[in-house]
Amino acid sequence: MSGGLIFAIIMAVVFVALGLADQRKMWWRFRARWYRNPEANEPSDAAMRTMRMLFFVGAAVLLFGGCQMQAAQNDMDRIEREMDSQHGWD
Repeated sequence: MSGGLIFAIIMAVVFVALGLADQRKMWWRFRARWYRNPEANEPSDAAMRTMRMLFFVGAAVLLFGGCQMQAAQNDMDRIEREMDSQHGWD
C-alpha cells in the first residue's frame, strides 16, 4: 500500500469524523469569536447541512483519488517489471 493511499484513508477518516460532529458546536467553538455579534451571524440550518455534506463529499473524493493513485502505482510497477524481464534483468 503506497503512502498516498494511506494518507488519503487517514484524511478521509478525519473528514468523516468532522462530518459526523455537531456542526453548530464546531461553529460556536471556532468561528463565533470572529464576530462582534455571533448570534446574528450564526449560519442557517441549510448552511450547516451543506457543510456536513461537503465533509462527506471530500472524504469520498479523497478515497477515490487515493485508489486512483494506487492503481497508477501498480500499473507503473507492472510496466517496470515487464521491461526488466524483457531485457533479462529479472
